[in-house]
Amino acid sequence: MATTAVKVPHDVEYKQWLIEIDFYKSELAHMQQQLADFMPTFYKKDFAANVERFQNRFIRQREVIDILRHDVKQHENDIQKLQVSPTPALRDKVSRIHLRLRNDVAIFFDLFVELKRDFTDFLA
Repeated sequence: MATTAVKVPHDVEYKQWLIEIDFYKSELAHMQQQLADFMPTFYKKDFAANVERFQNRFIRQREVIDILRHDVKQHENDIQKLQVSPTPALRDKVSRIHLRLRNDVAIFFDLFVELKRDFTDFLA
């Protein structure tokens, strides 16, 4: 039996993305603080390498969050334009970008969950 996907309007979905991106940004800040609090307790060379690896991953995640948030906000502007002037060209652009962003957001969320799992294992 085939199931049909529930179509979520673009203007609802992108707002949810922004909420989730902000959540992950705060999670990242919390993880960075945990790492900073944890660092002074260890001075082994191999430990320092792992700390540096996580610091680099955190920096990269923060960059990705900023880019993704910017792209979603730009998409929000296009959606608002579409509501004022629903031209076929703009409708196609919004749909195309929305699909790309949906994929980008899903990949980011998956990678962030993996990072958090790796970091939790590291602290354990």
